[in-house]
Amino acid sequence: MNWRLFGWLAAMFGGAIVAIWLVATVISLVFATLGFLIKLALVVAVVGGLIFLGYKGYKAVGGGERRQIRK
Repeated sequence: MNWRLFGWLAAMFGGAIVAIWLVATVISLVFATLGFLIKLALVVAVVGGLIFLGYKGYKAVGGGERRQIRK
């Protein structure tokens, strides 16, 4: 058996395994980042919606209305 060829094949196989592992790691990081961004968008939407509804309620009960007394 040609041991030099066997060494090259073993190195290529090991490199392929490392390459597949790196690609899987990058893909998992992309999906984790995407999930984080979706969660962040949901939190911003809920907080923004609550602030908007609170402001509309404040204005509905007459908040911030500055009436002047005419002389």
